[in-house]
Amino acid sequence: MADTLPEGTDHIIPGAANNSTRDRLKADAADLRDKASAKAADLKGQATDKAREYADEGKARASAGLDSVAKMIGDSAAQIDEKLGSAYGDYARKAGDAVAGFSASLRDKDVEELFDDARNLVRGSPAIAIGAAAAAGFVIARIIKAGSEALEETAQAAEPKARKAKAKADTVAEDDGAPARKTAAKRKPRTPAS
Repeated sequence: MADTLPEGTDHIIPGAANNSTRDRLKADAADLRDKASAKAADLKGQATDKAREYADEGKARASAGLDSVAKMIGDSAAQIDEKLGSAYGDYARKAGDAVAGFSASLRDKDVEELFDDARNLVRGSPAIAIGAAAAAGFVIARIIKAGSEALEETAQAAEPKARKAKAKADTVAEDDGAPARKTAAKRKPRTPAS
């Protein structure tokens, strides 16, 4: 078989009949695949670490914010006692304690534990999870709407000032070499003939 050449060839290329080149290429491809897998695993690990870091920062900010809310509720309980009665002040204190307890629980738990708790809540009572998501969406929508309304009011308040500034700039530009515009004399309004 080695004496017979394939149709259309007149000689054998050195090494073409050798399987060592093919084996070497397979080994190189496997090595590149292993390196790529290792690099992908490394990048995935870095991304996971960064996401965990951001989640921990968010958890710390949320617990600090909840501590502030709990303190504000607790501080206002005395005023509620004076204005509405001690029963309502006690409700405010209990609400402040509940918020402080939730904040402490949030601060003490690991991010993975929080995700597990959220998953278990959704599995155990999907109606509550859907209601909470709807309420959160409503609150977020209201915050966004209030922010856009405030931005619109600010823009409307600034608009007359911008017009005055533009008019003043136009007047200055006319005075700086442009031919002066003649102003029309004010006319007295006609009085109807009696």
